[in-house]
Amino acid sequence: MSMINDRRHFLKWVAAGIGAAALPFASMAYAGDAPRRAIFLHFPDGMRPEHWHAQGTGTNFILPRMTAPLERVRQHCVFLSGVDMLGSGSSHEGGVLKFLTGADGRGSDKAVSLDYYLAQAFKTQTIKPHLNLNIVPVWDSAGVTFDNNGLRVAPEPNPLVAFESLFGSNANNNFIAQRRLNAMSNSLNELNALRSNLGAVEKAKLDTHTESLRELEQKLSANVGACAAWNFNPTGFKVTRTGFWSNPEYRDQHQMGVISSLQMDVAVHALACDLTRVVTLTWGHSVNEAIIVGSGSGQTCHQASHGGGEDFIKIKAWYTEQLAKLIEQLASVPEGNGTLLDNTVIFVGSDLSNGGWHNHTDMPFIIAGGKNGGISGGRSLHFTATPHNKVLVSIAQFMGVNINSFGNQDSNPGVLPGLVG
Repeated sequence: MSMINDRRHFLKWVAAGIGAAALPFASMAYAGDAPRRAIFLHFPDGMRPEHWHAQGTGTNFILPRMTAPLERVRQHCVFLSGVDMLGSGSSHEGGVLKFLTGADGRGSDKAVSLDYYLAQAFKTQTIKPHLNLNIVPVWDSAGVTFDNNGLRVAPEPNPLVAFESLFGSNANNNFIAQRRLNAMSNSLNELNALRSNLGAVEKAKLDTHTESLRELEQKLSANVGACAAWNFNPTGFKVTRTGFWSNPEYRDQHQMGVISSLQMDVAVHALACDLTRVVTLTWGHSVNEAIIVGSGSGQTCHQASHGGGEDFIKIKAWYTEQLAKLIEQLASVPEGNGTLLDNTVIFVGSDLSNGGWHNHTDMPFIIAGGKNGGISGGRSLHFTATPHNKVLVSIAQFMGVNINSFGNQDSNPGVLPGLVG
């Protein structure tokens, strides 16, 4: 890694007044508040409101069958109802476009999604600005992420590739911490080499930054081993066919449970090691024609969504079981005086509301985690025709990005009332 390539780059850097806290890898040495993270989850094909939405408001509510797996983690969840995705874009395709952009839901929107937007805000502070993962896509057009030009950003469907890109095939207890420490040492060497080419004033500014870096290096040295390895891929999942259309193993619907666990495992450890601050997890894609073997249904999610009966209930309960596992994983990671979950907000949604009606009103939205940002779980909040843009703004503010609007569908922009506090 090269932090400063030449004298001109350095002078521009110093003139901007960038301190050690903004340097790459500095976040691992936080002495006060832990960094905030965001996870975006997309479950396809909507739901049936009577089987999904919490029955009751406040802290006194019952979870119906589609969300019943979340009962054991309800203390970490806020169940939302009455929140709409506005805009003229309709059906599955419009919902995918609206979900994280807050735009009209048409291909002409060219709107950026919140996950990509937040990743750009933290791209200098982590190795991977955005970890974008998919679980068993049927087609290669999966994904709910859109860049600044409104172009879809393809997620990574292969958990082994995702793991390798972050941890390497020879990951061990000290791998991540050592890589960060090596990068810091290299940066200090570059700064020392540059010093002889500077004037007195520039040297003084450089010395101030160098001292901050040395303090940071000492903290990183003390934390070597804190980001421990784990038993990744305990089932020995392998990918022997790599081309997307050559039916690779990561597209095998019979492996969906295994692949789901692997992708969530990579996501949790990447967040815990502060390799990224933003994660997107999508299961398949809208109009999902995969059969989920572990759900107990022989129908695809899309097929079952039109009937809305027992098969759809089983499939949606399988998805919320994945969410429950993810919440438990995050809650098991200690961080400061709390857990990784306390510093992470999870936003769960879909491309549709009622899977049979193909509408975007009263969406299946759930917020989880975020305790250290003032989000109290164990609640059911009911709204009336409230734009989901407010949810997106609330997530951005949780992450420390001070915006009051996101997307273009909220005529009275601001945060979602009652979510925080």
